[in-house]
Amino acid sequence: MTGSSRFPLSRANPAAFTLIELLVVIAIIAILASMLLPALSRAKSKAQGVFCLNNHKQLAVATHLYSGDFQEGLPPIQARIPNGEVSWRPFLYKYVGSSPKSYDCPTEKDESYAAARPAGMKKGNGNRAVLGQMVDAELDVPSGIGAVNVHWTMGGATPPFGRPKGYEDNMARWGMIEAPSQLILFSDGHSDVNGVWLRDRWWVWKELGNANSPGFNRVAQGDKGAVRHGRKSNHAFADGHGELLDPGRIPCNTNACWWSVRADPH
Repeated sequence: MTGSSRFPLSRANPAAFTLIELLVVIAIIAILASMLLPALSRAKSKAQGVFCLNNHKQLAVATHLYSGDFQEGLPPIQARIPNGEVSWRPFLYKYVGSSPKSYDCPTEKDESYAAARPAGMKKGNGNRAVLGQMVDAELDVPSGIGAVNVHWTMGGATPPFGRPKGYEDNMARWGMIEAPSQLILFSDGHSDVNGVWLRDRWWVWKELGNANSPGFNRVAQGDKGAVRHGRKSNHAFADGHGELLDPGRIPCNTNACWWSVRADPH
């Protein structure tokens, strides 16, 4: 048979999307993504906060282990060594498994002990050889978590991490701690609120006013790390527990002070 077929050709791909249908699908995907991304971001932030809190508690456990080897004494916040000084971190280094990440918070990207970069250096390779070592250059490296030495001057409210004789002579021992569940050992960030103490970005202290007076408030002082987790910050206590707290509501008055080994030092 010649001529055209009795069976006409069917339309090609009748189930294929038209351009309008494809644009509608893309728009729906974009709307769903805009709804899901904030939730994913919040979930990531929460996970980072939990990881950070675990690091805080690990440092608290390390402090207990250190004290067991040193007649119940807590490590110094800072100590002199030949040819310089060193921070509290090398004293606990072996008790955290020689892991520099234990001193950091994953939310903080610039100031990281594990990165080994000196304060102010945001890119490039740091000198990892100084991490956890009793060398002066160790002092230059900031960390995401700071040890507490709020009332830091001699003769006042003894901090958990003081400085030895010949320095400020305010070292603490476990027997001096009156309320372990209300004594903060570690917290997020540091207290270089004016950006002038580049070698001190590894501890929390009272920068404004009389260091031994009551009324320490990290939010009012302007500590950036204090509001790192949704306007709150992580804290590790002397009894080993950790909490996410509003730093503006932590007691430091004539009735109680969570920054001193004495429950009522003011």
